[in-house]
Amino acid sequence: MSNSDQVFGVDPNVAKPLAIACEVLIAEYRSLVNDAQHIKQFGGFGTLNSGLALQGKFQEKTFGSPDSLVNALESHIAAVDGMRAYFQKCIDNAVTQDQTNVDSLRGVGQTN
Repeated sequence: MSNSDQVFGVDPNVAKPLAIACEVLIAEYRSLVNDAQHIKQFGGFGTLNSGLALQGKFQEKTFGSPDSLVNALESHIAAVDGMRAYFQKCIDNAVTQDQTNVDSLRGVGQTN
């Protein structure tokens, strides 16, 4: 059997709770992104140049840089959404296969 013949699948009874868990995790990540929006108004560093510089660094770590918190959360959302889509596909494939089996069994024993 070659590597291209191997198929990885997940039992639909396992895939359904995994898909739900992915949806919950995505919602939590989106909530964190929403919470991060409040950091834009985050203050309390004072009016000294050092305080303003520190405030700028916190804002950059949250939004401005490629490795910012929001970018990392968005990356996690995309990864978990891909997993959720895969688990949903496993469920959909099982439903389709079940329907195919039912349809073929309906024809057993019938004469034309």
